Amino acid sequence: MAADDFRKGLRPAVPFSSVVGNEDAKRALECALVSPNISSVLICGPTGSGKSVIARSVASISGDREVIVLPLNATEDQIFGGMDAERTIRSGKRAMSDSILVRSDGNILLVEDINLMPEHMTHQILNAAGTRSNTVEREGISVTHGCEFLLVATMNPEGGTLSDHLLDRFDICVFTSNSSDESFRGEVVRRRIEMESDPVSFRSRYGEEDGEVRRRIDEAAARVRFTRVPDGYCGAISSVCNELGVAGHRGDISVMNASCAIAALEGRDDADMEDLRLAAAMCLEHRRNDPAGEPPEPPPDPGEEDPPEGEGGSGDRDDTDSSGPEISGTEDAPEDPGTLPPPAAEPREQVFSVGEAYRIVDYLSKERRQPVRKKSGKHTASVSRDGSGRCIGYRLPKGRPTDIAICPSIRAAAPYQRMRPHRDAAVVLRKEDLREKVRQKKQGNQILFLVDGSGSIGAQKRMVAVKGAILSMLKDAYQKRDEIGMAVFRADRAEEILPLTRSTFEACRVLAEIPTGGRTPLTHGLLKGYEILGSGDRNGPRPVMVILSDGRCNVPYTPGTRPAEEMLSTARSLSEKGIRFVVIDTECGRLRFGLALELCRALKGTYLRLEDLSAERLEGSIRMALGDARA
Repeated sequence: MAADDFRKGLRPAVPFSSVVGNEDAKRALECALVSPNISSVLICGPTGSGKSVIARSVASISGDREVIVLPLNATEDQIFGGMDAERTIRSGKRAMSDSILVRSDGNILLVEDINLMPEHMTHQILNAAGTRSNTVEREGISVTHGCEFLLVATMNPEGGTLSDHLLDRFDICVFTSNSSDESFRGEVVRRRIEMESDPVSFRSRYGEEDGEVRRRIDEAAARVRFTRVPDGYCGAISSVCNELGVAGHRGDISVMNASCAIAALEGRDDADMEDLRLAAAMCLEHRRNDPAGEPPEPPPDPGEEDPPEGEGGSGDRDDTDSSGPEISGTEDAPEDPGTLPPPAAEPREQVFSVGEAYRIVDYLSKERRQPVRKKSGKHTASVSRDGSGRCIGYRLPKGRPTDIAICPSIRAAAPYQRMRPHRDAAVVLRKEDLREKVRQKKQGNQILFLVDGSGSIGAQKRMVAVKGAILSMLKDAYQKRDEIGMAVFRADRAEEILPLTRSTFEACRVLAEIPTGGRTPLTHGLLKGYEILGSGDRNGPRPVMVILSDGRCNVPYTPGTRPAEEMLSTARSLSEKGIRFVVIDTECGRLRFGLALELCRALKGTYLRLEDLSAERLEGSIRMALGDARA
């Protein structure tokens, strides 16, 4: 690169040999350049760990291969191909435009922050890299063309993760990290200053080392086709994959291909155990399904706790006594839920501490998303109807178009231009040619926590675990800029103790002061929750009510009615009021009545148990985020 290019503002790639550290990423890129069977490499790491630098530096050792950078805001037509409007207008026949994948054929495709791309586009790119072909089916064009390229992608997990399925599609995944070593950081700064002060001399100094790396890669590429993994090692690969819980066979195959590439780089025709070890570290870490450590235990069931040392079985009796003898005689006894307890069975009021917060599952379903009109946030991505948000595509308008997509409209009209009178117009558009934009906008949600504060939830200190679950969900809601509120029902009433807000400071303070004791006016709570959410902005996202209760109801809203029947009837009527319901069953122990499940069915909501809120126990089987589609 000449000095004039730097004065023009062009910034060439940093020489591969000048990058300090990141040896795993360097080895992964060298293996991918050597083996034609390795089609994709993912480099993960936090901000400032050098993942983008090392990814771009591959240009200095790639030989004749050019590095094609895919812009993050590129459209599907730009990436995969579509109609070439200019050629189509001139010829009157549909012609395909040159796409990024066409230019990537025989080269290297670099995608930075691939986790920020739409998932379906990431899947298509990985599919094209794996199959070495791309099929375009849009706007009357049906074309399949070859595109053999090496995909190099980077990702910062702090900005969002990829699904397990997409991660498995990458042959190799390596991880970078920030270093706290002063000498290492000083060397990085020193080389950066040298490159910026005299870029030509800097590149020429490391040019010889890059040339040596290129020669080694070329020799290994010629040798790798004859390199083999001994038969006895194939069983070792399968054994390691089984131990790590790797699903499918992509991991086994990737390890074999990477180990052959490593052996070829070392000038050997047979891979050894050290090659397999290095290859397994690159190819299996992102595929492993065994937890790196023991998962956090869910809140323990106090009813099954061991008695204190030296007290025999008195520990259970002490716990029961702390809740008052009235509790065991009313709320915990197997009685008819619809029967009113005698007035003498009123539990005394208690305040339990807040249990330890743990990582929460995505407990809100992504089904039935609503259009966005107001309130911006980070949680749910929905189609916008007010002209705001990011354009993600186009469609045929329903009625009069209000947000015309110019380029798609021109492409739709292009094949007919030779048959239309133009006069002074370059392109003639008709009504049937018009397309309108489809926009997407992220939004926050209104979430109300409706908490059972009666004596039934205070028995056996279940409120400690309930408060820990609420604290975890409050933190999760804050990260997504949701509006959160809280209401408690106990004794003979329900009250709002926290108005809808985005501040968790007040929520945590209120949470620590929630008392428990008394009867269970669940019907009062449902109506209070509807009163709070029903008065909100109905043009915004669909509000959510998270009910934490064991489902018992022994206080009627209307005197003379059976509490349980009245509660279920109220729930059935509220299920049609446009509110999403999530019922978290706080009932614990071996004896369960299943009343919370009946409540959930009446509300047509989502049912979870309190002990299932640990993400490690539920993750992978429940994906219920409001639009994040998180893994």
